[in-house]
Amino acid sequence: MKFIEKCKEIYRYRHMLMTLVKQDINGRYKGSFFGFLWTLLNPLLMLVVYSIVFQFVFRSNIEHYPIYLFICLMPWNTFANSIANGTTCVSNNASILKKVYFPREVLPLSVVISNTIQYFFSAVIIFIALLVSGVGVSWFALFLPVMVFIQALFTLGIIFLLSAANVYVRDVQYIMNPVMMIWMYASPILYSISMVPEKYVDLYRLNPMVSIMEGYQSILYSQTFPDFKSLGIVLVVSIVIFIIGYVVFNKLQRRFAEEV
Repeated sequence: MKFIEKCKEIYRYRHMLMTLVKQDINGRYKGSFFGFLWTLLNPLLMLVVYSIVFQFVFRSNIEHYPIYLFICLMPWNTFANSIANGTTCVSNNASILKKVYFPREVLPLSVVISNTIQYFFSAVIIFIALLVSGVGVSWFALFLPVMVFIQALFTLGIIFLLSAANVYVRDVQYIMNPVMMIWMYASPILYSISMVPEKYVDLYRLNPMVSIMEGYQSILYSQTFPDFKSLGIVLVVSIVIFIIGYVVFNKLQRRFAEEV
């Protein structure tokens, strides 16, 4: 019941939530000539660089490797940026926390929403790249919102934990930099899961981002159904992490204003 009441309270502060989302999106490109267009230009330039580098310099056995890489990197960047911004979202808003009351959950939620919105804009470039490269786009792409939802839920749960912990121990934000780098190489982004030795596959799959990345690859690159069993497990894991993160955040937020 408390969770439902909290959801209702967040809904009452929806205008503040949307304001924070807009500020986060617009603030990234403040003062630039192209402004919000960089949401499209950044992934486009990234794709051009990958296409040149992996076609003429580094070779891969994976067919249409730049597209394969691009499909994986875009959601990963969304995840990594969300974690980076989300970890400090409470500690960086000390002035607001001390002056105005609002449900503190709005801060992590705004980070996840803003980065998710930007992913959907960048997805335009992904679909264009799929068409131009000859890989094509199939109806399996309709599963994309499902993949994004699972990833967003998983991300929000982690941000609840990290943002609350970072208020009390500021080292958290610095620890996450190398952690995210290791996490990326421990996920099938730069390589295919088939390259992982068979004896380590079960251990490797304990990483929830493995199934999430595979899901993106299935619906956009391989154009097949995602592995519903693996996604179901990751969804359950995401829900558990979300609940744990929310409970921890809710308990620690009582002293946020004092600690920041």
